[in-house]
Amino acid sequence: MSPISHTFLASALAVSVLASPASSNNHPPTYHKTCNIPSKYASSNGTADDSPAIAAAFAQCATGGTVVFAEGVDYNAFTPVAATNLSDVTIEMYGNIHLPQNVTKIQALFNDTTYATGASNLYWFAFAGPGIKYISTPNVTTGWFNSYGQAFWDANIYPGTGLEGRPHLMQFNTTGGSMQHFKSRKPIAWNVQLIGSHIEVSDTIIDAYSTSGSFPFNTDGFDVTGTDITIRNSVIFNGDDAIAVQSGSHNVLFQGGTIGYQSHGMSIGSLGQNQGVFANVSNITFDDITVINAVYAARFKSWVGGQGLAKNISWTNIATYNVTFPILVQQNYINQGSNSTQLQSGATTGRSNNSTVTMEDFKWTNFTGTVNTFKPGDGSCASDPCWYNVGLPNLTHTEAIIVECNTNLSCKNFEMSNIQIIPQSLDAPRMICFNATQALNPNLGFACANGTFVPT
Repeated sequence: MSPISHTFLASALAVSVLASPASSNNHPPTYHKTCNIPSKYASSNGTADDSPAIAAAFAQCATGGTVVFAEGVDYNAFTPVAATNLSDVTIEMYGNIHLPQNVTKIQALFNDTTYATGASNLYWFAFAGPGIKYISTPNVTTGWFNSYGQAFWDANIYPGTGLEGRPHLMQFNTTGGSMQHFKSRKPIAWNVQLIGSHIEVSDTIIDAYSTSGSFPFNTDGFDVTGTDITIRNSVIFNGDDAIAVQSGSHNVLFQGGTIGYQSHGMSIGSLGQNQGVFANVSNITFDDITVINAVYAARFKSWVGGQGLAKNISWTNIATYNVTFPILVQQNYINQGSNSTQLQSGATTGRSNNSTVTMEDFKWTNFTGTVNTFKPGDGSCASDPCWYNVGLPNLTHTEAIIVECNTNLSCKNFEMSNIQIIPQSLDAPRMICFNATQALNPNLGFACANGTFVPT
């Protein structure tokens, strides 16, 4: 995706240039630009596109500058903005950004090669470069991305799993960067793709609540590919993974906050979809999270026929309320609504059934709460049986734990302790467990078998 042309707009920007005093050794003075983005929203009655001015601001302040969306001011971003050559830039997001409300217009831009960003993805905002700091405000009346995703959700027709041509909201690709008070309302689909290393994220609000009953497919909160990434104090109500930690991620902490609505929880994966690539994830911690009205709380998903290793993963201090499957390990994942078994080129049939992404050193500790017994699921069912029930025998929706290891060698050093999850029916909690052998998992905490969950 190429940045929007900005040359003719430079004069429209209010740019402040601050010079620090010259040092005693006669080095030249340093400069800091502040680019205040002008808005045509009010003067045009909400019809003018501010994307060119936004792109121009990032071009002017691309190195060591500050780009300011003024507090309480509305901006229209009717075309995608790419700022991928940033360095030590601060984004002060104190205003409100509005995406187009026309579904077909967005789909047309998605298919416009001018904005393509690879792998058939479009990021409405693409930020890349070292030292990017995104700062918004704790004031919940401003600082929002308004994507008007409800129209996309309502246009999806069963058994579809989301319209074609849905963009990601943001790619945030940085080293040594941060994000504070990111707020997203009615995202069309995926929210933030975090890429890079040494990134600190805090105090996020993502609201993908559907007011019509239509399911908000693929409204992931954070998709993470990177190292040394911390996400704290999130509120994420969405229709897919609140966080999905993907291959190539190491030393990731997701801590504090509340997720739910129709969420698919805190996920590792999916891993191993491309048979030709070794998936690798390690040192991931999910801690102190409340999960409400979700399909999953703690979730691992990898493809049959994949390869790789996921090691040292833990979910601790998790409270579940009305969650259909509180703990799930699934090493035979499939992609609902698609015959594709592989994202990249390669064999799509004949995937070896004894090949899988190996799991080692997994812990689930201090879980409390309830299983959704009376109205399980989340509204995303687009198949019969529902995709989240496939392969699970004799479900009673009193299952607190489901462990589906692909082979008797693919799960090693699993530990579960203090799991106190009660079905809403007040029946004894059940479990489903395949191939987590006692020899490889001496501290599993129960005997791996289908039936009543009895801790050892």
